[in-house]
Amino acid sequence: MRVTRTGVTAAVAGAALLCLAACGSTGGLPTSSTAARSASVSGPPPTSSPTTPKAAVAVTVADGAVQAQVTAADGHAVAGAVAFTVDGAAAGSASVAAGLASVPLPAGLTVGDHAVAASFTPTDTAAVTAAAGTATYTVARATPSITAGVGKDSIRYGDSESFDVTVAAAGAPAGTDPTGHVAVLDGDTVVTEGDVDASGHALLDFYNIADPGTRTYTARYDGNAAVAAGTAQVTVTTTQTNADIVISFSDNPAPGSNVTVTADVVGTPQSPGGNATISVDGNQIAADAVNEKGIITATAAAVTAGDHTVTVTYAGDVRFQPNTASATLTVKEPVTNPNAAGAAATQAGNPCPASASACIDLSNEQAWLQSGGQITYGPVPITSGAAGSRTRTGTFSVFWRDKNHKSTLFNNAPMPNSVFFDGDIAFHEGSLYDQSNGCIHLSWAASETFFDTLAVGNKVYVWGAAPY
Repeated sequence: MRVTRTGVTAAVAGAALLCLAACGSTGGLPTSSTAARSASVSGPPPTSSPTTPKAAVAVTVADGAVQAQVTAADGHAVAGAVAFTVDGAAAGSASVAAGLASVPLPAGLTVGDHAVAASFTPTDTAAVTAAAGTATYTVARATPSITAGVGKDSIRYGDSESFDVTVAAAGAPAGTDPTGHVAVLDGDTVVTEGDVDASGHALLDFYNIADPGTRTYTARYDGNAAVAAGTAQVTVTTTQTNADIVISFSDNPAPGSNVTVTADVVGTPQSPGGNATISVDGNQIAADAVNEKGIITATAAAVTAGDHTVTVTYAGDVRFQPNTASATLTVKEPVTNPNAAGAAATQAGNPCPASASACIDLSNEQAWLQSGGQITYGPVPITSGAAGSRTRTGTFSVFWRDKNHKSTLFNNAPMPNSVFFDGDIAFHEGSLYDQSNGCIHLSWAASETFFDTLAVGNKVYVWGAAPY
């Protein structure tokens, strides 16, 4: 708590001269100078003789005490008592010793100016006059002590973190309220803000979008009636974050065809920049900057049947770390369709959208594979979900393949060549006479072809209604 000391001395002249009127003379009336002196006198009415020395009182406030220094005009020692008031309320009294009297300053004074007064009453009114003095005592708002940090050595670009801000009222009496608004700023930009609680604490969440490196922020406290405003500096180190790479290819490429390879370098909050390369079986087919969405594409020419390793290497940028990812591109030999005649007949009025790789006609109990809307395998017979477990219609995507799957829902029942496309619903080898619990049953040969042909992400289109 800061104290402003202001002392005002009021000298009180007691004992105005009283004269008896002389015969034929006006000397008994007060002169103009006498009247002026009498008007400036404060304190009790004069009772001393015209020769009584005047007293003076100087009031000061320091170190939690109110002090009155009492002196006599002729310099001799004074004796008596001093009564003190603060803002008109009694604050105690004390005897004068060695010219001084003091009492403790009342506790709990509010912020602002306070009127302090001291009234001296002499022990012997003939030895010295009574006197009074005043002073103004200012209670200043407490100086804040502000600390802030993120609780760790560094944070990554794009991570959500919190500034931990604490405000203490330095030197203030216990119980001083430190509540108030706080904000963390990057220059003039508010990064996060909130209010400290009664303990002076605030946890302010923010999303780190600062470029990697060291940055100094300002923690600003706006103050309140008891505590002044203030600021503190907080330094935060931001590091690079990771970027993911997603690799995709053209659907169901034929041997000898060109295959489009797409690499998507994924990161937030901004898309990664910088350069990337794409290689197929160790042969580089692209080296360029990713676009504004973090994507780079390339064409693998005349890809032969079989499995090919596609590798994407991202060089990183100021925000994102380098990364490398690989995927397998499988090009399959065309499957000989055992129902070429049926395919030709169905193709004429094919109701399955060209975007779908697998088609299920529940009404006619058949399914087929296609590429670009052209039937490549089937139609082959199926069974689907029985009453109470009907296979849902709609467009789905393959999300999981399991060559030797066993059902955890039905006592580990075998489900060879499972291709899941709708929750727990899959193509798999099964009876073509018994209805299923929602899956699509295929013959063994058909289930192998569906398993070998379909890949994760391929579309499956289901329509119609089973006749049972």
